[in-house]
Amino acid sequence: MKFSHLITSLLTFIFPITSLMATLNIQPDDMTLLAPDGTTVTIHRDSYGVPHIVGESEVGVFFGQGFAVAQDRLSQLELFRRAAEGKLAERFSPFLLELDKDVRTMYYTKQERIQQFNDLPKELQVILESYRDGINTYLDSMAVNPEKYKPEEFIQLPMERWTVYKSIAIIQFLIRSFGQNGGEELDRLSELLEQGLDWFDQNRPINDANAPTTIHGGGSATTGNWTYSGMHVREEVIQSLKTKKNEYKSLAKSLGLPLKFGSFAVLISTTKSNSGNVMLLGAPQMGPPQENEPSLPNEVELDCPTFHAGGMTIAGIPLLIIGHTQHHAWTWTSGASDNVDVYIDSTMDASFSKYFHNGQWLDFEVIQDTIISAGTEIAFTHYRTIHGPVFGDDLQNHQVYSMKMTFWNQELNILKSNYGLVKATNLEEFEAAASLNPMSFNVFYAGQDQKIKFWHLGKYQDRSDGVDPRLPHKGDGSEEWGGFKEFAELPAADNLAQEYFVNWNNKPVYWWDNGDNVPWIGSQHVTAVDNFVGPINGFTFENLKDVPRQINDHGTYQQAIEFTGSDIIDENILPPGQSGFINLAAQRSPHFSDQWPLHVNWEFKDMEFGQTPVSVESEGQIPAKFTLHQNYPNPFNPVTTIAYQLPRPGNVILAIYNIQGQLVKILVNEFQTAGNHKVLWDASDISSGLYFYRITAGDYTAVKKSLVLK
Repeated sequence: MKFSHLITSLLTFIFPITSLMATLNIQPDDMTLLAPDGTTVTIHRDSYGVPHIVGESEVGVFFGQGFAVAQDRLSQLELFRRAAEGKLAERFSPFLLELDKDVRTMYYTKQERIQQFNDLPKELQVILESYRDGINTYLDSMAVNPEKYKPEEFIQLPMERWTVYKSIAIIQFLIRSFGQNGGEELDRLSELLEQGLDWFDQNRPINDANAPTTIHGGGSATTGNWTYSGMHVREEVIQSLKTKKNEYKSLAKSLGLPLKFGSFAVLISTTKSNSGNVMLLGAPQMGPPQENEPSLPNEVELDCPTFHAGGMTIAGIPLLIIGHTQHHAWTWTSGASDNVDVYIDSTMDASFSKYFHNGQWLDFEVIQDTIISAGTEIAFTHYRTIHGPVFGDDLQNHQVYSMKMTFWNQELNILKSNYGLVKATNLEEFEAAASLNPMSFNVFYAGQDQKIKFWHLGKYQDRSDGVDPRLPHKGDGSEEWGGFKEFAELPAADNLAQEYFVNWNNKPVYWWDNGDNVPWIGSQHVTAVDNFVGPINGFTFENLKDVPRQINDHGTYQQAIEFTGSDIIDENILPPGQSGFINLAAQRSPHFSDQWPLHVNWEFKDMEFGQTPVSVESEGQIPAKFTLHQNYPNPFNPVTTIAYQLPRPGNVILAIYNIQGQLVKILVNEFQTAGNHKVLWDASDISSGLYFYRITAGDYTAVKKSLVLK
């Protein structure tokens, strides 16, 4: 039977069997899947549609996370991966061609991402692979039952199979969006030449003594002996590059891509808290929420034998970015510290033939690329020097401009960091995981141990080269970077240093230099937060939740946590809703905007952490209850696995029925011991179609559906 004919025939059955499904107690909102490693995973939806994913293994829980995010946000997955891979023009508009070229220039090739994946520890490879398999299993379901699973955005658009490299591209793209700062040296040079040195030092100081700091206390910052080579760049070239950069930002904003708008956070110690408990508020900002658009982050709870955590992430990225476990909570804000420098490289002639470095003429690294726009393949060549990608040039004056990044080829360390954050059981383990982060971020910790701590994280050059960090480096080899700051040299403070911390991307501590991206962002905003938090003695959880209303600003996601030492008070909000799904009939998911009233009224909801009505059973445990799991794979051809759990021994009958309710095959009819059981169903002797499998064990009966697709 042709695929299209099979779909048509199946859909004629779907509507008449609605009552049959109800009789058989098939629950469409909760589902149990069999993961690629043979373990089971349950996806439970709460009253706001948030997926609470419980798996018997890490493979299972990340498989479930991939399936759930595809179910909720397939169009976001498509948008984010196209933006990250430089493939927007192929899908949306030829006007996005230049934006695609910029992404291809500044990021990595497919071959480089393959090597980056191969260099990851095995457990992180498994996470990306399991997440990929979950997304692709949803795509299989969408192909079989488009009326239920296919979003309206994909009526005419095929969805490519997901790969680990798409997730890697999204991780790199988004982590740079929020954790990359600097690269403004040409703009600063233009200001210096136009305004003069006195204005420049006053308005673009390397260290702004007047900027509010998250770590309290002040002093006089050390003044460096900075130099500049005196290299000149034509003003029209600088303005052209600036215009292009602003156009890219405008295009990204119009597409609904996550952008750095600012984020705020509050940490409260036991001595300031009215209850004597530590508290944390995290409010990342990725653009103002809109009632009729899906929010940029998504909420999820992940529970398996090796870790249990809940919070938020972004479509395409497994694990969590912000969240909490039973032991601790954390949040991030963009650090806004300088981790990118511009180099001016001199060319041999008015072409990309060679450039000068350390007394030699070196060949450019040449990357031949192809971009599809409006159905046409467009050849595109971009270049790198020893310093990094070439993002601009003035070839008639023998100049190219390269971007050198402290984090080049190291962005995936954030995956190592986030994996460690969810598995940490104390502050020391959390700090060790946080130290792996290569980007400019502030991170905030509150734990059941009643400790709080703040870190300003990232990889930063130590400025031992002596070059004024506001101005470009000379690329001839005379102004190469020295070393990098050690983790112990970065700003950090705990509850022994002060009783609360507030941050809005502002300066971390008085002695910390910023660089070329000055003045500090968030200075005025963080003062508003501090003016509310600081004067309150006996700070309450209601005070914590009231911070956004008091400063009249929301996070795109908001998380309020209090640890009692034995329990967790956890509330959050994700406006406008969990799911961005609109079906082929233009009907929205019931959870498309169900948190919008909370957002409008400055309210929070319970996270329902640890309340999922399923349990994780390890191989050696006797299950707590009867469970019949969804077969895997589904659809299948011709063999699938059906798993079930028995809390006590007894006679078991597992049988297959067709759509008319006729018995097709009995797979099991015997006495079985308590425990976890699996059976293979070989359907090579039956035709394609929808079937039901039914288990009877004592008083327990359950039915699920399966699809044979040949």
